[in-house]
Formats: sequence, structure tokens, C-alpha cells
Amino acid sequence: MLSPASNIAVTCVTPDRATLGESPIWDAGRNALWWIDCAGPALHRHVPATGASTRIVLSEPVHAIGLRGDGGLIAAMAGGLARLDPDTGTAEVFSRPEAGRADHRFNDGKCGPDGRFWVGSMHRSYGEPTGRLFRVDPGGAVAAAERLTVPNGLGWSPDAATFYLGDSPTGTITAFAFDAEAGALSDPRPLSGADEAPGWPDGLAVDSEGFLWNARWDGGCVIRIAPDGRLDRTVILPVTRPTSCAFGGPGLDRLYVTSARLGLDGGTLDSQPLAGGLFALDVGIAGLPPGLPVGTFAG
Repeated sequence: MLSPASNIAVTCVTPDRATLGESPIWDAGRNALWWIDCAGPALHRHVPATGASTRIVLSEPVHAIGLRGDGGLIAAMAGGLARLDPDTGTAEVFSRPEAGRADHRFNDGKCGPDGRFWVGSMHRSYGEPTGRLFRVDPGGAVAAAERLTVPNGLGWSPDAATFYLGDSPTGTITAFAFDAEAGALSDPRPLSGADEAPGWPDGLAVDSEGFLWNARWDGGCVIRIAPDGRLDRTVILPVTRPTSCAFGGPGLDRLYVTSARLGLDGGTLDSQPLAGGLFALDVGIAGLPPGLPVGTFAG
């Protein structure tokens, strides 16, 4: 068991009580952090310079977001992949790669260093290995991996040669060789196993040293994993269900962590008044910039 890293400050910067906070992403052009409440459903924006936060109600559940090259967002929503206007919340679906599979939905997603949006899908039972990982080009979505249960936590090494993907129910994080030009994955190898840290792997972020920061659902912490799989440190949080994380701020030197209230009973929520909030951690290392903004997706 890792020892708590007591020298890392944890601050709740937005106590928004989201049902299922997810998908934080730093927008350098706006000097703001976007994140979502999947079940709200809502799009949140936090501006660290002023502390201001805004919330836009969306018309349908949203599971992941990424930056677009035209200043908008791409979103994996209940109805499909969509162009999302962050000012109005208006969404326009341009692709439905899971059409015909009503028992499946999207889950975690992220823009990559290759300029594509990568997003996973999962069976609604949380137990069937029938999920897929899609890479999304302006021309559409292509399945890049299959037989996933709950794909959660996507990230790339600093040199973009390695792609990381977690699968929550199995408790594993897998590293793949990544071909940025082709958008292809190969040579999977286990990085982290089910018994190596508290809770279950959820969203992750990679820092400038190539270490992974992984939010641990039901583990009440964020852990740092070395590129060789070694557990480097842990940061205890005041909530048991952290969901994802992203580096942000002008220097990309703060780790922002989303969290959830989903599935917690009244007594647990009473003891965790900040559950569903957005947290900022001073971890002492800068992160990688977000993946390249994807194209406008004209459809």
C-alpha cells in the first residue's frame, strides 16, 4: 500500500455537487478548464484566474469532450458524436458509430497528439466485454480496439509512442505501441493490475516526465504510476469517487480532478459534502498539454 503524499495540497475549487463529474480538459485559448456532469447533463467551465465557474445545461447525457480546431468542442453524447457549442450548449450530431447497439453507450474520450478524438464505448451492464475504442477523423469513426468492458483513462507518453488505456472492471491499465500517422495500436502490455492500488482505474493524465496520474473510483485517491508500472505515490482525496484528471493552468502545473456523487447513499454523502466537486492539486510537476484540437467535423 502506498503512503499518502502529505505534502500535496488539495483544494476544492468548484463545489458543484455533480452527479457524475468527468472529462476535464484545459483550454489554453480561453484560460479555462472545461468539464462535464454526464448525468446532469451539463457542461461546466472553471476560470482559475478569477475563480468563476459557469454551468450550461445540455439536452442529453454527455460522456466525454475534447477541443475542436474552430474553438468549439467535440462531445460523445447519448445520440452520437457531436459538435458542441460551449457558449450555448447546442449539440449537432455528425456520427453514430454505435447505432444499432442500444445496449451500449460511450464512455471516456480524449483528443490525442495525432489530432484525432479517441473515445470508448461500453455495454450498459458494465460487465460485458463488448465495448470498443474508436478513433475519430473528420471523415468518421473507426474501431481501433474491441473486447473492452468499461474503457476508462486514455493517455499518451510524451513522445507519443505509447498509448495508455484502462478498463475499470478488470482493474487494469494497458500500454500499447502507438502509430500516430496511422492511428494504430499494437503490442499491448500490462502496465498496472487490479491489486496494485486502491479502487478501480478511472480517468488519467500524463505528466511531463511520462508518469501517469490515475483517478481511482472507490479508492478515494489519485495515484502516480511510472512508465514501467511502478506505483510512485498516492494523493488522498476527501471523496471516495474521483473520476478523472487533467493538467491545467497557464503553466499546466495544477492537476484538476473531477468527482462523483453517483451511487453514494445519504450517510456517505453526509460525510463527503464535497463529493461531485472539482479539485485542484499542486503536485509539483507540470503536465503535458492537451491533445491537438481536432478538425471542425463538417460531417
